[in-house]
Amino acid sequence: MAIDFKRLKILIVEDNQDIQKIIHDIIHTLGFGVIDTAKNGEEAFSMFKAQKHDIIVTDWEMSPVNGLELVRNIRRDSESPNRFVPIIMITGYAAPKRVIEARDAGMTEFVVKPFTAEHIIKRITHVINHPRDFVETRIYAGPNRRRRDDSDYNGPEKRKR
Repeated sequence: MAIDFKRLKILIVEDNQDIQKIIHDIIHTLGFGVIDTAKNGEEAFSMFKAQKHDIIVTDWEMSPVNGLELVRNIRRDSESPNRFVPIIMITGYAAPKRVIEARDAGMTEFVVKPFTAEHIIKRITHVINHPRDFVETRIYAGPNRRRRDDSDYNGPEKRKR
């Protein structure tokens, strides 16, 4: 399926100007209509409320508001214009604990630094071509964390196995 990137708005959130430019240049090659950038989660959330981006690519470690807090704000804040927006987290921390923490905050996809253009492009096209169901409970809002289809699924009894 051909993707018409020029109709999409993307927000890059990265405090390191060099990395922000690299990500911007990669995304620019895809032909996005709007590519906005922010230096931290606070600035990004304000921009997101005003521009209603279709995809967000964010670093984790930033100040005063980091990427994880940004994800939580987008997913839970009543002022969020689109709590379902795909969010791609980019970080140098690949420990399972960090991946789980980001997943549980509601991020959609995860990219580890150092990354290649191919990594970024694959994640962006994946969130477009394979959108995930959104789940909202009292303690979680975000994409469905289950990635496998299980044809043998038989409801709540599955968890007893």
